[in-house]
Amino acid sequence: MDKKIIGFYSSSLKNGGTMVASKFQPTYARQAFPCFDEPDFKATYDIALVKPEGYVALSNMNEISVTQDPSSNLETVKFATSVPMSTYLACFVVCDFGYKDVEINTSGIGNTFKLRSFAQKNELHKIDFAQDIGKRATEFYIRYYEVEFPLPKLDMIAIPDYISGATEHWGLITYRETSFLVDEATASVKNKISIANTIAHELAHMWFGNLVTMKWWDEVWLNEGFASYMQVKSLNAIEPSWAMLDQFLTKTVHPVLVTDAKLSSHPIVQTVSTPDQITSIFDTISYNKGASILRMLEGFIGEENFRRGVSDYLKKFQYGNTVTQDLLSCLEVYFKQDNPDLSLTHIMDTWTQQMGYPLLYVEPGNGTNTYVVTQKRFLLDPDAEYTNDSKFNYRWYVPVTYKTNKGNCGRVLWFPDTVESVTLNLDDNISWLKINNNQIGYYRVHYADEMWQNLILELNAKSKELTISDRAHLLDDAFALAEAGSLPYNIALDLTTYLTVEDDEVPWTTAVSIFGDLARKLLNTPAYDDLKSYIHGLVKPVYEKQSWEKVNIGVIERLLRARILTLATRYQLPDAEEKVRNLFLSWLNGHGTPDAVVIEPDLRDFVYYYGMRSATQQEWDKLWEIYLKETDVLEATKIRSALSASRDANILKRYLELSWDEANIRSQDYLNVLADVSDNPTGTGLVWDDVRTRWPQLVERFTLNSRYLGGLITSITKSFSTQQKLNEMEAFFAQYPEAGAGEASRKRALETVHNNIKWSQKHRASVAAWLEKRRS
Repeated sequence: MDKKIIGFYSSSLKNGGTMVASKFQPTYARQAFPCFDEPDFKATYDIALVKPEGYVALSNMNEISVTQDPSSNLETVKFATSVPMSTYLACFVVCDFGYKDVEINTSGIGNTFKLRSFAQKNELHKIDFAQDIGKRATEFYIRYYEVEFPLPKLDMIAIPDYISGATEHWGLITYRETSFLVDEATASVKNKISIANTIAHELAHMWFGNLVTMKWWDEVWLNEGFASYMQVKSLNAIEPSWAMLDQFLTKTVHPVLVTDAKLSSHPIVQTVSTPDQITSIFDTISYNKGASILRMLEGFIGEENFRRGVSDYLKKFQYGNTVTQDLLSCLEVYFKQDNPDLSLTHIMDTWTQQMGYPLLYVEPGNGTNTYVVTQKRFLLDPDAEYTNDSKFNYRWYVPVTYKTNKGNCGRVLWFPDTVESVTLNLDDNISWLKINNNQIGYYRVHYADEMWQNLILELNAKSKELTISDRAHLLDDAFALAEAGSLPYNIALDLTTYLTVEDDEVPWTTAVSIFGDLARKLLNTPAYDDLKSYIHGLVKPVYEKQSWEKVNIGVIERLLRARILTLATRYQLPDAEEKVRNLFLSWLNGHGTPDAVVIEPDLRDFVYYYGMRSATQQEWDKLWEIYLKETDVLEATKIRSALSASRDANILKRYLELSWDEANIRSQDYLNVLADVSDNPTGTGLVWDDVRTRWPQLVERFTLNSRYLGGLITSITKSFSTQQKLNEMEAFFAQYPEAGAGEASRKRALETVHNNIKWSQKHRASVAAWLEKRRS
């Protein structure tokens, strides 16, 4: 069978056994059976699987008969005829796994049914967390959608070799083990939230994507954008202490705002025709931007109206295929109740049918207490030249919300795509104004300099009006604007001074991303040490409140603790660096002994990683041996990342060689190793050379149709900032012109490096000067 972990393939287990599984999304069903492999050719399936005795056969539907063949020790398992579904949702698994089950309470909406969770028998104790999240999320979706789950059973299974995080096969959801299995002894709170997100995402697809499917792949955001937003809504409902709506900014909105501010982006609804184009559109635009504009839509239509429209949509089009207009028509009914003169379709077309997003500029108007708002397309490279190929002229119908020191303005001010500006009329005695409450709108905001200074004062005063999301928003916008040359870097950097009074994880996560970007750009310059010193001063007040000992605190506090201790260690705050190195060596040297030190799960990833930063060859070899024997997938992932942390180039070269061997590193993990080593400044050039040398073998192993191989190029070149590196990239792409599903990734990579070179020329000196002043 195929070893490429797509189509219908076999997977080797650590106990020496074998299983078979399938991964057909988007266009791999044709590798398993003859079919019209297109999403709107829905059909019913009569599936039978032949398996050895003692094995389990699973498919989308429930088992209805087993016929034995005594002469061959084989059994034929037949399944019930499926509901109408697209080819990519069919699924076959044969394994010798065990399972646990739980009954789903459907609240009277359809029949009750069992949720079963499968894993290797020695891993069954690790499925309780996934089972619990799966049960509660499924019950939430049934109540929220008011649409029954149409199958008689629902299975989830953890597969050792799986190229994606998970796939939403109807009635049989397949997961990579790292996206499903949780051992309380090894899983951090970050691991748990990530796994819960994946499970909630796939379960959302049982309705969005499976019951109602996009007509063609150019509308894949209807599947993936919806599942990406619904996962957040479901987890926010069933685990409110996780504050998922605040985390949505740093996990979803902020990353895609970077991607979508480049010419290499694309509209949410994008014409695709070939298998390579189809697989490449499963990207951050379809997922993150799709989810972000749905959040914005819900923000101005209202939560209950949004829910009703979604429910109507699922009921009207069940078992069918749709386009974006079908969804908007169902929501329009509720939108019109409060906005009879507006067209929801026109508003949303400006967000789905052109790439990019607007930058709103706010400045005082001529009248007393008035402010004028204008818009233009935001690009990280303001000098980028592009053809105006949008029927909306790269203008958007923007829902404007705002708040002042006197509180929220309760209504939405509409900024049509066809007008030049809108005016805000405010009350007397306004000391500051912030646009885009909680960053629900998918746009950036720039202010006149004095208005920025007023916001900085408010932040430093520990504002109660500026929410967690508002604070993260201001940080993210300020540095994007500075990179684009719209805002002086000294104002953006001044804004970070407030972090000495920040005690929430979400703004700190934004700050960590900002400092990481600056560190990459300042590396190997004198300003890098100044940046480290500045970060030390910012992080110290909150660092000193964190404990290195195990403490009983809430989820958000645990995330903050790990975030701050990681930041302090990364930038070599002496106290943190010493603690991490000592803790790591105590663990490493005692590993496997009765007196072994136990590092709590929330701290392991960064203690392992930064503990290895100055590791000797002997220490690295010992960790490698620990990795090879490790059976827990989350622990193995943390150790595998730490193996890439060495500052010794010879160690990293050996790691790259060892990793190529599938007996050491599974293919599904190999590209992550390359990305991890490349993120280490000592390894960046090594990986670039290795990838160029091995490219034909990489294509042979992963195929050009792999979006993961395509995306690798963007990842390993993101820190390049010289003309020489840009020339090397262009020469490499010329040598191997066939990019397959990586065509868009190549364009993004080139644009990123172009922007990095420009940044060095335009901004490095001003950032260095600001940091130098802070030092003195």
